Formats: sequence, C-alpha cells, structure tokens
Amino acid sequence: MITTSLHNHSTWSDGTVDIATMANAAKAAGLKTFGISDHWVMLTENRPFDIGWSIHPERLERYFEECLEVKKQVETEDFTMRIGVEVDFFPENWQKNIAHLANYPLDYAIGAIHNLDGFPVDSSPKPWQALDQDAINDIWRKYYRRLKALAETKAFSIIAHFDLPKKFGFRPTIDLDSEITAALQAVRDSGAQLELNTAGWSKPCAEPYPSPSLLKRALALDIPILITADAHAPQHVNRDFDKAIELLNSLA
Repeated sequence: MITTSLHNHSTWSDGTVDIATMANAAKAAGLKTFGISDHWVMLTENRPFDIGWSIHPERLERYFEECLEVKKQVETEDFTMRIGVEVDFFPENWQKNIAHLANYPLDYAIGAIHNLDGFPVDSSPKPWQALDQDAINDIWRKYYRRLKALAETKAFSIIAHFDLPKKFGFRPTIDLDSEITAALQAVRDSGAQLELNTAGWSKPCAEPYPSPSLLKRALALDIPILITADAHAPQHVNRDFDKAIELLNSLA
C-alpha cells in the first residue's frame, strides 16, 4: 500500500479546492504523508505575468504561509504534510528561480516542463493539431533534450511526467532512443526520483507517465521511482495507486 502522495495541486494553481481540503482528503484516504506542490512558473520573457494556472510571483510568500498554517492544523503523529512546488524549468533562469525559493520553507521541488520555447506542451490539443509530423517529432526531440538539461541541474527532488508530450496522443515517428537514454541517465546521475504519474491513465494517452516501456528502462538503471497522483481534486489524491503498484510488480 502506498501511503505517500507528494504531487498535488490546490486553487493556488490549477487545482479545484484549497490546500486544507486536499490535505484532509489525503488523511481520509489513509495516506500518511501528503505534499502540496502547486505550479510556480517564472517566465523568461519581460512581460506582465498572466498565467492563471501558476502561483503569482507576488503571492509566493502567502502560499508558503498558508501551507504552514494548514500543516499545523492537519498534522498528527500519523500524518505529515510536506510543502513543495512544481517548478517550470527554463534553461535561461533556473538558477535564479531556485535561489529565490531558498528564501522559503520548501521541503522539495518538482522539476517539470510544460512549455518549450513558447510551445504549450500539455495545455490543449489545438497547438499540436496545427503541426505536421516533422514538427511533432521536433517537439519530442526538444522535450527530451530539455528534460536532460533539467536533470543535470540536480536542483530537483522529483522529475515530473517524463513523457508528457504524449498527453493528447501525438506520438513521434522517429527514433529518439539516444535522447531518451541521455535523459534517463541524467535523471539517474542527479539522484532525483522519477515519478510514476498515475494521472496519465485518465488522459487521452490512457497510460501513466512514463509509459511502461520507459518505466522498465528507468528501473534497469536503478532510478528510484515515486508513485504520484498529480491530483487536482480531493477524490484523486491516491487515484490508480493500485494500478501503479501492479505495473511496477510486473516490471520487476
């Protein structure tokens, strides 16, 4: 039985309920450790911040204050709450972003890529529909190369959704083995955990992140795997954890 859930969101980013409701749902579900990890996106562009699914930069301090307040309310001898953020990685400013987070009571940072040089990887199928297959292949290649760079920073405790570009079913048609291998080796060398994100089963791709074949490759490299729900609603704090355990056991 999995008793930890660290990748979760609240209304501070794109979740549906507040932090306290998520934490209490985790406790009611029988989890022993719960982490909130709302999105934090610091853009490289010099323009007004207009990302509704991220903590606003000016409210980051208040986010941590509320996390600490809820932590005091919900923690018991049998239940621990941890405070995290899901950080969007940009090669141009990641060091500045990580240094800024050091000013707050952060337990862990999840490294993620949702945007590639202006292309929204997982917001909607529409941007993908506008691409031909060569452009789709190029996005996939860039994604794995960017993921390698993310892992090489060694700044993140958890690496999120390893093959996120598959979300809407737009798959590559080229051999990306060298890029995948390099990214996996970078994750291994970073000492970070690779999440087995169960939310993928509920997306159009209908499989977890990473796919079973990629997960098998990660296990062969002795990369530590962390099962996560990527929950955005209280009923999902341990969604498909049983399926994840079954999958891991089948690949052992």
